[in-house]
Amino acid sequence: MRRYRIRTILSILFLSVPLFPLEGLPPKKVLVLHSYNIGYVWTDLIAMGMHSVFQEHTRDVEVYEEYCDTKRYPPDFEFPQFRQLLYSKYKNNPPDVVVTSDDNALDFALELRNEIFPHAPIVFCGVNYYHPYRLHGERNVTGIAENFNIPRTLDLMLTLHPKLSYIAVVSDSTETGRYNTARLMQVIHQYENKVEFRFLLERTKEELEEELRSLPPGGAVLNLSFWRDRSGRVLTYRESLSFLAETAPCPIYTLWDFMVNYGTVGGYVADGRMQGKLAAELALRILSGESADSIPVFTESPNSYYFDYPALVRWGIPLEALPEGSILMNRPRESFFQFVLYFWVAILVAGGLAFLSVALFLQRKQLQRMLAEREVLIKEIHHRVKNNLQVVSSLLNLQKDSMYDPRDTAYLENCRARVQSMALIHENLYQSPHLERIQIQPYCRELFSHLEQAYNLQGRGIRLESEIEDFSLGLNEAIPFGLLLVELITNATKHGVPGGGEIHLRCERMQGEQKAVLEVKDSGPGFPEGFNPEEAESLGMQLVYSLVDQLNGSIQWRKDGGLEAIVQFPLPE
Repeated sequence: MRRYRIRTILSILFLSVPLFPLEGLPPKKVLVLHSYNIGYVWTDLIAMGMHSVFQEHTRDVEVYEEYCDTKRYPPDFEFPQFRQLLYSKYKNNPPDVVVTSDDNALDFALELRNEIFPHAPIVFCGVNYYHPYRLHGERNVTGIAENFNIPRTLDLMLTLHPKLSYIAVVSDSTETGRYNTARLMQVIHQYENKVEFRFLLERTKEELEEELRSLPPGGAVLNLSFWRDRSGRVLTYRESLSFLAETAPCPIYTLWDFMVNYGTVGGYVADGRMQGKLAAELALRILSGESADSIPVFTESPNSYYFDYPALVRWGIPLEALPEGSILMNRPRESFFQFVLYFWVAILVAGGLAFLSVALFLQRKQLQRMLAEREVLIKEIHHRVKNNLQVVSSLLNLQKDSMYDPRDTAYLENCRARVQSMALIHENLYQSPHLERIQIQPYCRELFSHLEQAYNLQGRGIRLESEIEDFSLGLNEAIPFGLLLVELITNATKHGVPGGGEIHLRCERMQGEQKAVLEVKDSGPGFPEGFNPEEAESLGMQLVYSLVDQLNGSIQWRKDGGLEAIVQFPLPE
């Protein structure tokens, strides 16, 4: 969440900087005061962030940079000489805005302000000790605090090393080192029951080396600051970090991005580039006419998770264990020989895929030929079955015409209707592009037309009405469905409305379920009193229950202004 707020701050800053109209006017002067020296990586990173912004306004802004060098020399020694230098250079050439990096430069700028640049606004960054009282009531000052987050790094250490037994804290006697130690002491009580803390503070290099080498395995080091030892010896950036990494028998963590190098594993660190970039953006806003007093100090530091790849490898920390969005430093680039290997692997893979594609293409062609032959064969089968059933239907019709007993005639007509229902199914399958499924709506329409003619429904005063939803059935469901439909209509015409009346059919999918429902209702008197259809011995009723079982369905009978058969059956997936 904190990172999202910082991104929002950055977006506001970048979008809110207008291009100030300075055409034809001399460029505005920006004086940048750095607390430390060129080559001190934290300062170099801040300067890089500032340059990335100012270089886009070289026609409008002229930048002067001065380095106070207070990391190598104490402020009491350095400032008197530096004060005279700034006075001679800027008393008669005052800047339009002053930008400072880190604490010493801010203190120095506030002290010199009335004497050298009384009207220049001040923008600071990288300030550890920020509190409004630090400005001594000065107006026209704003900036970005360096608010590093110690608990986030401690939590990270405990997460990456679940069996961590102790944390050795290294810090020097510089003002920064003592402040960082004090910040740690404010939060250390939160971890009293989680890990042991060992303090290696304000040692000489030799003393620290001896104590580090004597540390047992299973711990980690938190480097707060070690640039000047107790004897006054100043260590360079590389000397300090390399010394700690080579001496400590355990991984080292830190709170600043520039220290993630030379063997330091990493941490949730303050971002020097972003500090400088934000400060330069604020300076441009002020040069464009915005008052520094109207810009609140940004107390939330733009921090990120930084890690040194070689150190991760050294201590066996897997990349997947790192927090999401982590930044990896010093990750090796792929060598030429690795690229050659990847190239030949890609060639082999591409060749294999090409061979496989050709084989699959030929197989697909063969399968298409086989499928086409199968389709022709299945169509021929459906066609012949339909023709044979039509022959059977015609023979039954001829036999019916030679019958004199009405009961025999009705029996043969029922058989012919059943045969015709199956013949229609095979005819629909023969005409269907799928060869395995039929659409219920056109099938029912043809079947009803045949039944109306076969049973002379219009001449007998029987009206057949239907509501059929169009869905498909496979062959295994379509044949028992058609036969069941014939039996229910036949029973309705024979027993329900033999003297005339109405038969209503409805078939549809059940909403929200993989089922269908078939309802056949007539306007007749219904079953006689005491009649149980499940115990009926008639062939028609036994056939109805047999066909319902073939559909894996169920049937209910309801007597309500006539007799209604309600059949529910599952539909295939």
